[in-house]
Amino acid sequence: MFKTIICATTLVLTINSSAQTWEALQSMPVTAVVRHHPAAFSIGGVGYVVGGAEENSNALTDFYSYDPLADSWTDLGDYPGPPRGFGYALSTNTKGYVGFGINYDAGTSSEEYLKDLWEYEPLSDSWTQLTDLPGSARIHPAMVEIDGKIYVGCGGNEFGDLGDWWEYDINLDTWTEKATFPGSDRHHPYYFALDGYAYVGMGHSGLNIFKDFYRYDPQLDSWTQMGDLPDQGRVAGTQFTYDGKGYFLSGQGENHQNLNTGEFWEYEPGTDSWTELLAHPDGGRWAPGSFIISGGVYMMCGEADAGVKRDLMRFQIEGFAGIEDSQKENEFTIFPNPTKGEITISNIENVAEVSILDIKGSQIWNGKVTTNEALDLSHLEAGIYICQINEDGKLRKEKLVIE
Repeated sequence: MFKTIICATTLVLTINSSAQTWEALQSMPVTAVVRHHPAAFSIGGVGYVVGGAEENSNALTDFYSYDPLADSWTDLGDYPGPPRGFGYALSTNTKGYVGFGINYDAGTSSEEYLKDLWEYEPLSDSWTQLTDLPGSARIHPAMVEIDGKIYVGCGGNEFGDLGDWWEYDINLDTWTEKATFPGSDRHHPYYFALDGYAYVGMGHSGLNIFKDFYRYDPQLDSWTQMGDLPDQGRVAGTQFTYDGKGYFLSGQGENHQNLNTGEFWEYEPGTDSWTELLAHPDGGRWAPGSFIISGGVYMMCGEADAGVKRDLMRFQIEGFAGIEDSQKENEFTIFPNPTKGEITISNIENVAEVSILDIKGSQIWNGKVTTNEALDLSHLEAGIYICQINEDGKLRKEKLVIE
């Protein structure tokens, strides 16, 4: 019922992923119904899944956390908002945000398109309802966070597809309408935020499933068309960012059917190019969810050709997690870690450039230090970061926990 829903040339490369594999993990509990469109995010090394839609599109209110160290799920009870399917979620280093979608009751066929936004605080396990979007209610819009602001746009509702674009200021709890998305109105696009820009493209409207791709500059409030996806158009997968690159998984092709394989694509913003990575197992699927923890992407649920899922799988992206495991005696050492806000770095021979990245790979601090020089990071909020150290090409990335 709700599966209703744009161009330049881009380089495509295929890499050898034989050293990297997809790993099956513990599925959501049997008490959790199978679902598509789960709203998923991660904070502090823990994954969270909120609601979604059952096989008959009935909206859900349940809320689960996932501990990757124990490979186990915890039922956190219902979240306080309305039943929600076809909605989305994202997180900062300290909080999660869930909104939009539809409250559909399969028993009565009643439906309510949503425009609300909720904030989750994991330390107190509490939810706060924020100010509603002033624009139209909608299902599966684009939704990204950049520098303390959440950007939401596109999507669709009972009146058709949308192309508006809105900015939500987290600190002020206020919305501002921004420059309209330049492509055709659409819902269920792929999207991510990289280096202070939002990227939105592909998706669906009427009989059209698109492959065009655009970049939004919040500073200029302007859009730029980037290169098309170098493959058929697609819709309704999941997406994430890691270490300065954007990624998407799975979805459906131009015939609005699941792709033959669980496709996995990487976007490099510096060259506006795409690389196809190792497909996830069990074929393509419609509307899965995903989150990132310690350099690994966790994908769950969605509708496969064999039916709707509650499964969980992980792909460990090359990055700081692997570098941590291969530390050599003469490599940089960061201590203390975790820290209350001050760190030192040993084994620097002269001067090293240090960058602090958030968990999405965006730089939030940069400076130069010498060996064992105290580095004050107390201005950063408690959370998980990536500390990148570079001295004359000698590079190390390590997870940094600020308490």
